[in-house]
Amino acid sequence: MPALNHKPEEMTEGYPEGTYSFKITSIDFPWEFNSGNIGMRLVFDVWNKKGVGFTAYENIVTSLASVNWKLKQFCDSVGLDFDDPNLASEHFQSKEGRAKFERKPDSKWLKVDSYLPIDAPGELDEAVVPVNDPGSVAGAIDAEDVPF
Repeated sequence: MPALNHKPEEMTEGYPEGTYSFKITSIDFPWEFNSGNIGMRLVFDVWNKKGVGFTAYENIVTSLASVNWKLKQFCDSVGLDFDDPNLASEHFQSKEGRAKFERKPDSKWLKVDSYLPIDAPGELDEAVVPVNDPGSVAGAIDAEDVPF
């Protein structure tokens, strides 16, 4: 994974929207959100094939059936079975996946728009898999392509 020494003081317009790989580095569960709902508060290391890397934060509500679609999409992205009756927050630790990140109008910050299934075809146009993955394309990144 690229180093995260990206010199944020040089970033004036935020990171580019697109497909990024992510690795879950921290999970707080149960977490009570301002709305009073319970869920997981996640921290990701995020990167793309151009070597752009940053930290992202994501909240997934687990206490409302109406938003289970997001948890299911997230499970599919990291290779976990949403229907597993023994699924626990610690099963997500250090898992990796891919997501499409978008920016709200007038915002510098990216947020997850959708999580991509682990077997989604043709979605590696911007994201890369980790270097330790046997099928990795990350080794093909030239050092001069990394902006830091």
